[in-house]
Amino acid sequence: MKVYISFKTTDAPHGGGNQFLKCLKNQFIKQGALTLDPAQADVILYNGHHETPNTIALKNQFPNKKFIHRMDGLQKLYNEPNDIRQDLAINFNKISDGTIFQSHWSREKFKEYNFTPSKSTVIHNCADPEIFSPKQKKASNSKTRLLCTSWSKNINKGFNFYSLIDQSLDFNKFDFTFIGNKPENIHYENIKCLPPKTTVEIADFFKKVDVFVSATIHDCCSNSIIEALSSGVPVLAKNSGGNPELVKQGGGTFNELEDFLSSLEKIASNIDFYSDNINIKDIREVAQDYIKFFKCI
Repeated sequence: MKVYISFKTTDAPHGGGNQFLKCLKNQFIKQGALTLDPAQADVILYNGHHETPNTIALKNQFPNKKFIHRMDGLQKLYNEPNDIRQDLAINFNKISDGTIFQSHWSREKFKEYNFTPSKSTVIHNCADPEIFSPKQKKASNSKTRLLCTSWSKNINKGFNFYSLIDQSLDFNKFDFTFIGNKPENIHYENIKCLPPKTTVEIADFFKKVDVFVSATIHDCCSNSIIEALSSGVPVLAKNSGGNPELVKQGGGTFNELEDFLSSLEKIASNIDFYSDNINIKDIREVAQDYIKFFKCI
């Protein structure tokens, strides 16, 4: 089976969809499943609202090929209620033969927008194992090192909650580093902020930290959480969106600040235990899940 991916990936620092599809593309190459010629493809995989004119043109040119739509997140929830990208993606789904949701949470939430495609499945994202791999366990440091990353400046990525952490966390016991973009009006006194880094640079940071923190809300399948877990780093994430589906026993979830602080103490006191309980699929398994779904359509 040959797959054509109707999405332009980039090696520059970018969002989670780009990171995952680049990883999936490389795995399909290894399996001999990728084609760069849509005429040779059995399946054309397209994403969200992206590459709409080109993909519709392919549908008109190759109406008998299987068109599979990987849905993005719910932009009306995590961005703005009037974000038309979600509407565009739902309308774009009309040309699909099958739909892939990134989490069970997102599939259920889309139902609230009367979007219930007849042939669908849930496949979580994953990280590139050549870049993100479990770190070697190291001796305990005087401080527990926390890390958070975000490509997006969207306030729903948790920036207001990080302000609470900035004022409440015991920085004699913890170091907290944020890497990425943040709103211009957000400033932290104790959290160290660094500009966006490349994927390889982020992976190097994961080798040096103890716990990954994510306060993102309404995120259907956070690539940053997946990258942390794939690096063997326990995750403490907001109890929202698809976060609990990813973290499972490899860390914990929280609702409010008090909950966060107590959960952090619990994880920090037994980091190896939570690291050993991380359970997440790698790209080989995820690519196979995609192929299995393609064959079912």
